[in-house]
Amino acid sequence: MTTINPYASTYAPGLTAGQTAAQRASQAAAQAKTRDQSETINTPAVNVTLSPAAQAALKAQTDSRAIEAVVAEAKTQITARLKAAGATSALKEGNATIDLSALDRRTLHAVASNKGDQFPIDQQVVAALALKSRQDAVLAGPAAQARLTGDYAGLYQAALDHLDTAGPEEKSSAAWSREHDALIEGRKQALARPGLAPAGIENDSVAAYMKETGSAVAGAKTRDFSKVAGDVRVALDKQYELAFAPEAAKDRDSGEIDFRRFDDRSLSAIALNKDDQFSTHEIAEAKTELRARDSAAIKASYQSTAEEAGGFGKAMITRYAAMTVEERQAGGWTPEIYARMTDLQASREKLAQMFNADGSLASPPSLLGWL
Repeated sequence: MTTINPYASTYAPGLTAGQTAAQRASQAAAQAKTRDQSETINTPAVNVTLSPAAQAALKAQTDSRAIEAVVAEAKTQITARLKAAGATSALKEGNATIDLSALDRRTLHAVASNKGDQFPIDQQVVAALALKSRQDAVLAGPAAQARLTGDYAGLYQAALDHLDTAGPEEKSSAAWSREHDALIEGRKQALARPGLAPAGIENDSVAAYMKETGSAVAGAKTRDFSKVAGDVRVALDKQYELAFAPEAAKDRDSGEIDFRRFDDRSLSAIALNKDDQFSTHEIAEAKTELRARDSAAIKASYQSTAEEAGGFGKAMITRYAAMTVEERQAGGWTPEIYARMTDLQASREKLAQMFNADGSLASPPSLLGWL
């Protein structure tokens, strides 16, 4: 009798989970070519269908453009989109005015990382959001499967495959290396403990995604807010019915509420309580959870951008732009805070322009001319 491991991830014959998407694609293509061109074995041609991640990884490997050409193309594309949108900035009050999702990953990274100092902060933020949206789309399916079956190894492999589609500039960055090491550790834990989500890993983008998206309410990020609140009410009541730990909440008015399965917009529905569906206790607990998540995210951003000039400010502006209106309201991220952040970031960039790389003062020499 054959025993099937429900947590095992499936790969093409002869390929292993430790290989990158590009390595698996190259090996599969080589196997097909060997069979098709064999002089001693007459076999039909083998059609190899590569996954989107493998196709993207191979495309990145064969991209021979100089970074200057990538930057120039990005500037042309963004200028055209701004003109079509009748906008002068890629962000207006923290919301994107243009869509950069059609740009390839290498181009998006060039903009997000401000290669050649050619892109203002608003364009960097919109490019960063496009990269994040692309990663979220890749992880959505494997994440749903992991929640259902416990196949976290497959989820981490999908994240690694997507990471492997990066271009040479991104792969040479410290951020890419940190995330890669974290995902390798995550997959290692998932294989060692089938069915259990990896934990305690710094720079783990998969864990961050799972926490951000939650699972108690489907489509919480985009659905009508009143419907999200209704779903949250049902999910909380069900959670109270099933609670058994002594300290766990078993009704609306007392106990510790486990919010780990709820995304930030679902928590915002509780905190804002627009339809009067939640108790005073639930509202207070949701606000406390939102503050804790905000604090953790800000601390992580500060630590991860410590070596990047202006990186923390950009991370905070990006965080604001990624929030829904309700998440901003519940978290206290007001338009005034956004305006202050952008003003400070602009001042920092302007200050940096006053000096040359050798530390000398750039022309014009007058400080008043710059401030």
